[in-house]
Amino acid sequence: MKIAPKHAEAVVREEAAQAENGKIDPAWQGKIEELSRLCEERGSSRTHIAFLGTSILARSLDQDADLRIVKPSHARGNANAYSARSLCHGTLVPLSAELGFSLGVNGREPLNNQPYFRMVYLGDATPVRGKAKAAFDYMVGMVDELQGSSPDNARHALRAFIAVRRRFQRRYTEALARSAISPEKLISAIRQLVSEDSEGGRRAQAVVAGLLDVVEGSGRVESGRVNDPSRHYPGDVAVLATESTETYVRIYEKAFEVRDKPVRLSDVALFGRTCVERGVREAAMVLVSDRQATLDGREILDWSASIGVSITLFTSWAEFAEQCLFWAPSAKPEAALLAVDTIRDRLIEVEASHKAVEMWEALAS
Repeated sequence: MKIAPKHAEAVVREEAAQAENGKIDPAWQGKIEELSRLCEERGSSRTHIAFLGTSILARSLDQDADLRIVKPSHARGNANAYSARSLCHGTLVPLSAELGFSLGVNGREPLNNQPYFRMVYLGDATPVRGKAKAAFDYMVGMVDELQGSSPDNARHALRAFIAVRRRFQRRYTEALARSAISPEKLISAIRQLVSEDSEGGRRAQAVVAGLLDVVEGSGRVESGRVNDPSRHYPGDVAVLATESTETYVRIYEKAFEVRDKPVRLSDVALFGRTCVERGVREAAMVLVSDRQATLDGREILDWSASIGVSITLFTSWAEFAEQCLFWAPSAKPEAALLAVDTIRDRLIEVEASHKAVEMWEALAS
């Protein structure tokens, strides 16, 4: 199903204007407030808000849109499938910024986060993190209600969505002003966390994955347990190519090796060769040991070019973190604040100790 961008924009603008007049459906307002509450309590589940807004807009535009079939490439022959990612990215994201309502998460691609990046269709049993499941289940119930609704009713829901989420846009701005963490403080906290106890590389790996989440979205960043033999990618952390969202094949565009102990040129060469064998042409090593010797960058450049791989060396936490914060889709202060949450989530994911999680929360507060 093709959705005309100009029509979608016109509908959002009209309902945003109506929302200012205070004519809000109380039933939809209450439901969106409840979803907002569930997502706020669990922090990392705010992507569900963006997905709901996209579903509401899709039904507002077309009576026949199948709100559970959100990736047309996986639904050949279903004329009612629509691209949730395109509708969110192309219409809701720019208009939310202009009209002042929050989608819950920032960045150009809200649906690049879990569980939507890997989801084939809504209800396909894609895993949802435990603390986000209550919000997800509540949101799915709302989508099912929309599925049986008319475009007129969906527009009432859209108006309520904009009205409610405008309040949260102001709240997020105020919260950021109160609790922003400077990039310098973030980097200092990272150094202290990793130097206090390596935990077999868990802490450093969690930091790298968490910082990449800020740049790429958690849906595109893979980072399993340390030394997990079931990994299908080279290194400790990998970034999925954007086309992986539309296919069953997992394609990795970048791989990162994280080392908090000194490495030699031979270690770099081994990692580069492994990347080539796995089909990854863009690689990086994050070398954060205080005892790391300077490596010959020219030799690495010449060798890597000869086998068709690009290898970048980051030799400090400051260098890596500053690059991630610069390339993040949101402004540096907001990106740094988001990194506090994503690093915490990754510490839990790699099974770092409770002490590590508590220490991180204290350092970043």
